[in-house]
Amino acid sequence: MRKRLTTVGKSRAVILPKELLELYGFQEEVEISPADGGLLLRPARNFPNFAEAADQVFAEKDELLERLSNA
Repeated sequence: MRKRLTTVGKSRAVILPKELLELYGFQEEVEISPADGGLLLRPARNFPNFAEAADQVFAEKDELLERLSNA
């Protein structure tokens, strides 16, 4: 697919088709990194902070212990 760059202020932008955005799960932010011969564009991932991750792990552990005690 070939797309034309659009001028936005003093920058340039590319407009991505809705179908591609939905297919790859793009939301409000993207991650851009250099790649061989160009750029790699990925949906930004929101990772849980430590407290949220710990709460999830402990909830899963408690659920597992509950199931084992009822077996």
